[in-house]
Amino acid sequence: MYLPPLIHDALIDSAETEGYVPGAIETVMRFDLHSRWCAGVIAECCVTRSRAIATRCVLLLPPRGRRIRKLALHPVLPADVVKSMLGAH
Repeated sequence: MYLPPLIHDALIDSAETEGYVPGAIETVMRFDLHSRWCAGVIAECCVTRSRAIATRCVLLLPPRGRRIRKLALHPVLPADVVKSMLGAH
């Protein structure tokens, strides 16, 4: 299944992710060498410590040690669809 990339910079680090604390990791993602991300995880929030509106996020790790970026996800969006939208493996 192919989905066009719908994720743009305005959706990353949005207000819904303020105060997000990751909990259980659902999926680990890998990216190609020429991607703007080197790795990522889909994680549920930590119910006791997170103050964010988002209950599920993608944590994206950029290359060269920059800060982790967060993308809020719908709670029932399948991991395969998210990977396709981000171009991950």
